[in-house]
Amino acid sequence: MASKYLGINRRTIITGSSAALFVSAVQPVAALENSTKEALRLLAGKVFYSSDRPGRWKGKENGHVPLIKIDKDKNSILIRAATNHPMQPNHNVIKHVLMDENLNFIQEQIFDQQFDMPRSRFELNGYKGRLYIGSLCNLHDNWINWADV
Repeated sequence: MASKYLGINRRTIITGSSAALFVSAVQPVAALENSTKEALRLLAGKVFYSSDRPGRWKGKENGHVPLIKIDKDKNSILIRAATNHPMQPNHNVIKHVLMDENLNFIQEQIFDQQFDMPRSRFELNGYKGRLYIGSLCNLHDNWINWADV
């Protein structure tokens, strides 16, 4: 009946309302993607752990949070990561993952618990911004730390 008075057909109404529903559903996701810091706050202590948000692993921070050292020489950047963690057959660090400021994967270093210590070297050229390093323990999940270049 409304379509008769407004001069619009049923298809236009359905299409318009579907588009509005899609936009309203996507807006919170887009806002979260644009706010890496907010996403990290929401996930810290739940999906990954850090020194200030150890969650259920409180007291395990010292042996799980990766330490980061950055050396710059013009455009060359050397990132070194170390986790102060034993490498035992039943408890070890599996790998370090280097991510950019938007948590995009850059590189990883996978460890062999028989031969390696959890130490990584990553080389980048011309990067500026925050870098994140994740350290994955086979028993105590993923721990993250960050440094600015």
